Amino acid sequence: MVQLLPFRGILYTPSYAKPGVYAPPYDVIDEKERKGYLKRDPHNVVQLTLRPKSSDDNWYPKTAHRLQRFLKTGILARDKVPLLYGYRQHFTLGDGETYTRTGFMGRVRLEAWGGGIHPHERTRAEPLQDRLRLMRATRMNLSPIFGMYRDPQQELFAWLEPPQKPVIDFGEGEERHIFWRIRDPQALAALAQGMTTRDVVIADGHHRYETALTYRRERHAQEGTSCNPKPYDYVLMYLTAVEDDGLRILPAHRVVKGKANLDWEELKGHLQKDFVLTTLPPNASLTETISAYSKDTNVIGACIKGAGKWLLELRSQQQIHKTFEEQIPEKIATLDVSVLQNLILHRHFGISQQVLTTTERVTYTTSEPRACEAVQEGEADAAFILRPPSVKRVWDVAHAGLSMPQKSTYFYPKLLTGLVFNPLY
Repeated sequence: MVQLLPFRGILYTPSYAKPGVYAPPYDVIDEKERKGYLKRDPHNVVQLTLRPKSSDDNWYPKTAHRLQRFLKTGILARDKVPLLYGYRQHFTLGDGETYTRTGFMGRVRLEAWGGGIHPHERTRAEPLQDRLRLMRATRMNLSPIFGMYRDPQQELFAWLEPPQKPVIDFGEGEERHIFWRIRDPQALAALAQGMTTRDVVIADGHHRYETALTYRRERHAQEGTSCNPKPYDYVLMYLTAVEDDGLRILPAHRVVKGKANLDWEELKGHLQKDFVLTTLPPNASLTETISAYSKDTNVIGACIKGAGKWLLELRSQQQIHKTFEEQIPEKIATLDVSVLQNLILHRHFGISQQVLTTTERVTYTTSEPRACEAVQEGEADAAFILRPPSVKRVWDVAHAGLSMPQKSTYFYPKLLTGLVFNPLY
């Protein structure tokens, strides 16, 4: 059971609700992009969500003061009555096809993992501390968590049609964003009631959900547990149906550095014990090559410093469990990303799951050209190109109470940040 409530959201007022004030989630923006968003519009939401690299610990209380100033000066305003908020995205992928994804935002009652809300992948330690400090200072959810639910009969989707005059409707590149207030009492009731019989799997925002759980525990410790839920017993969540044709997952390729004096001939000899290795031409698309293989075959593309492009096909799934750091269920063990982590990164690069949670030896990108370029320019030792798991696989893993390795998925497109904020007071 998931408890969903309308809430009095905080939004940019009409004079400021322009394309330039919105941005992707903080964790996909680098320092150069952050500065670019602020140059485009000084009121851009990154002022509130993303700490500059050059800042000190005072950034968090300063951000809280800035947020209050935005409210006092009319840059932001709080809705007068509790509402839900619809959000539709039109976008184009590399295959040239155009897709549409529709969902809605509301307050969702926090539950321990498995209590109707399920994670699907592991998290890193550092972002949790950053998000917690920001939440303590601002007492607000500034970015929504991205959740999925089942709606095979489109019972909830039927209530998600934007009005003629939404809050925003604009295009950015190959994306179009439509955001609106859901005011109809019947729609509000139907959506809230409909979620009571459904579970939610987190697609994106695991760190934010864990942060919200920690913040709730802190507030309960300070104030005691009340029979009546408080605003901090809830979290801002965007919800879309698993069956939505616009629910798309891109691969999260691994870019690896920190392997001193990488000896390809030696590494190749080790890898050949577990994989059939095939060299590919420099202009070959690893993404297209691995996509042609059956989903029952574990296959990984690789760009290796000084050695070009390679295809790694697992010889036998019997080998998978022999080198795992821990006993892993079959649903997880047979994922391409698990094979990469356990048979390559851990075994030959010394990158354990623990190392992944605390260092930057592995970075992630959805772009094969960008990943291989990092290797060719000497910024990385290797890049490993992966296929994305299916939405069904993600859902099944989460419902089995299991977790994929971190950054196993990249749900696309990302949700805009700044559409609505959820006050925790």
